Amino acid sequence: MKKFFSLSRIAFILPILVMVIFAAIIKFQTGSWIAVVLLLVSSLLSSIILNTVSIFSIINNIKQFENSINAIKQGDFSQTVDVTKSIGAEGLARGINDVITDIKALLQNFHNLSSSILESSKTVSATAEQAANAMNDISKTMDEIARGASDQAQQAQHGVEMVDNLSEQIDFVYESYSRITEETKKINDLNNIGLDSVSILRKKSKENNETAEKIFAVIEKLTNTTNDIGLFVESIESIAEQTNLLALNAAIEAARAGEAGRGFAVVAEEVRKLADQSRKSTEEINLLMKSIQEESQLAIESMELMKKMSQEQNIAVNKTDSAFNDIANAITNIVGKINEVNQAVSKMQQDKIQVTSAIESISSVSEETAAASQEVAATTEQELQAISEMQKAINNLVDLVNILNSKLNSYSIR
Repeated sequence: MKKFFSLSRIAFILPILVMVIFAAIIKFQTGSWIAVVLLLVSSLLSSIILNTVSIFSIINNIKQFENSINAIKQGDFSQTVDVTKSIGAEGLARGINDVITDIKALLQNFHNLSSSILESSKTVSATAEQAANAMNDISKTMDEIARGASDQAQQAQHGVEMVDNLSEQIDFVYESYSRITEETKKINDLNNIGLDSVSILRKKSKENNETAEKIFAVIEKLTNTTNDIGLFVESIESIAEQTNLLALNAAIEAARAGEAGRGFAVVAEEVRKLADQSRKSTEEINLLMKSIQEESQLAIESMELMKKMSQEQNIAVNKTDSAFNDIANAITNIVGKINEVNQAVSKMQQDKIQVTSAIESISSVSEETAAASQEVAATTEQELQAISEMQKAINNLVDLVNILNSKLNSYSIR
């Protein structure tokens, strides 16, 4: 910077000295002061212009340095001083840039180191947390084992008492076996009687079905016959109507014939009356046939219902027969199972002493297991406490690293 200011002074003074020398030469040659004054004024203006340019260059350099320093003050190390624009202050610009580069490298190293520490801390923290969880699980498991062993010892003692009670119950079961066998024989006899009754019921049901089928066939035949009679009655009714019309026509013709057709008119009237009586008779027959058809339809519906009930009865009989057969099979199985139970009871009486001895041994081992489990649980609790302290220290380290990263992130190095 001093070099820059020295060059500026030389640039300002040197033109003035040169102009003074030229002015003296001109004055000596011409003897005119006007030329001397003009020369001095022009040289002074030139010096002022050069000096002004130098001052602006200095101001620009100062502003550039000030901007760089302010950026560094704000934590922004991404900006550098443009050496090409630092006329006369290139060394200072390079020095500032070197300082910025060194600080950026230092900040980057700090950032990399803190990131590495943070990742390592997280890994250690996760490992410690897994270890703590594992120790918690182990502690809970050991507590459960201790409680289970203690409960097992109590249950083993209770088992000895239960075996004694079971022995008494076995004797009672053995005594009850004979009575159950006798009752089973009675049930089997009753079941055989039930099967015979069902067989008789099935036979009677079959006979009823056959009778109902015959009645149904007769009623159906009667219905068909009444339908045929109805057709005949319709034919008679049609003939009666035609006869009535013919009688009317004959009476009309007889009336036209006058006295000669009077006898024929009497016959025609009798024919008409006979036709009218036939019509009335057919109407009565129709009413009677409709009544017969309705009764036949009711009989058919009743037979259908009876047929359906008979089918349901057959189904019920079959189910009852199947149930009695199932009961018979069940009784057979029960007898077999009772024999197996009898053999098992005899075997249980033989094994009772060995079971009692084994349960007493289990009780002793369970007590020892409970004591060992309690010791392991206490040791696990101490290790768990140590892991907890280590986790606290790791968490404190992570907090410090996060604070450091927060500070480092406030600096811009790119």
